Amino acid sequence: MNKIDILEQIRNNENLLSLPQVLSEILEEVGKDDFTADSLARIILKDPSLTGRILKMANSPFYQRVAEIKTVHQAVSVLGVTTVKCLALSTSVFNPDKIAVASGVDPKEFFAYSLCIASASEKIARTVSNTSPEEAFIAGLLHDIGILFLLHHYPDEYARIVRKEVPAESLIDAEIAMFGIDHCEIGYHLAETWRLPDYVTASIADHHKQNSDKATPVLQDILGLAVQLTSDRFSGFETDLEDRLQRINDLSAKLSLDKAQVDEISSSLLAGTIGTAEYLGVDIGNIEGMLIRANQEIWKSYLTIENLFRERQELSRNLLLQEREKGAVESKNIAMATLSHYLNNATMAIYGRSQLLRMMLKKGETDRLLEKLEGDLEVVDRSIEKIVAVLEEMREISPIDQQKYYTMSRALNIDDRIEKRLARMDADGSWASHVETTAGV
Repeated sequence: MNKIDILEQIRNNENLLSLPQVLSEILEEVGKDDFTADSLARIILKDPSLTGRILKMANSPFYQRVAEIKTVHQAVSVLGVTTVKCLALSTSVFNPDKIAVASGVDPKEFFAYSLCIASASEKIARTVSNTSPEEAFIAGLLHDIGILFLLHHYPDEYARIVRKEVPAESLIDAEIAMFGIDHCEIGYHLAETWRLPDYVTASIADHHKQNSDKATPVLQDILGLAVQLTSDRFSGFETDLEDRLQRINDLSAKLSLDKAQVDEISSSLLAGTIGTAEYLGVDIGNIEGMLIRANQEIWKSYLTIENLFRERQELSRNLLLQEREKGAVESKNIAMATLSHYLNNATMAIYGRSQLLRMMLKKGETDRLLEKLEGDLEVVDRSIEKIVAVLEEMREISPIDQQKYYTMSRALNIDDRIEKRLARMDADGSWASHVETTAGV
């Protein structure tokens, strides 16, 4: 297969994603000049599952309605035709059957990733003025439709990408090497074929473009930031931490979002993803598994940053020995500020997860949850405590150009200082307050 073959397949509409008859009728109906809410509602009612999801979405907290929506006609009026069409599409494609087993991709992880980006896009849009949260949500929901197309039609080839059998630095590069085209471009052509709104097609096409220094549509920047805030666990490709941090900083600045706002959005993503999956009826796995994976990801990031921190310490030591003190001070400041920002994001994210878990435990939803997750909470809490201690120490030594005195031994004896800080936090039992204080770093 190659780019020409794939584009020809899309243009000929050859069973693109095995769309059901009801969805095909919906896409055809909304393309007519004389369609009505009644005619659209009659088509939706043919599918009880879709009917239930549309009504559930219309009554979800997303729309904050006072009166209950009881009919599909009312739901169409509340949601709007574009949202109904995109929700109907997502209802069809967020189906495990669309991802072939041979691809090696876990449908639950892929769907959780897509829903997390949809939730992040909606939350960012609510924070940014003059931007529609509904449009951002839909763009996030369908942004990786191109990957789903490849998983559905070319599972064996995509499995090679997931297994890292295709030499490439990124998922985009691997797709181009394998297919001659990446999922962004495929998604764009799919969206065009389905006559989705321009804001959706443009966002799908550009959500991986690194052009933060140029003028771009706000929705594209929102989706780009949502992608950077969400970890891709299904493809096996990882973004360099410093590059990712720089992208988050650049896009946040373009959207006029301060650090506290980005931290708040990041820390709410797990709860938002779970809520979105619930009212869309998408299976993303159990909460315990998600929390375990989240904690593993945080711990992996923590170890990576710890190694980077030590490398920066060694670099600073060499600079202090070889160069003027001013150069070493500036290098240390840059290292501390960079690591402090990233670690703070990780701290707020895991803090939000642990709070969500505690809320579920307090509700006593199941005995099994209480039995299995208590130990996980302790691991999460201890991880937060360690990260907070590192952040506080970094904040204290970072402005070393303002210190009355500064010696090499103080810079390189950070481990002992952190251990002492942890001991003090354990003694007074107030690490949660340290999290809130550290959020202002």
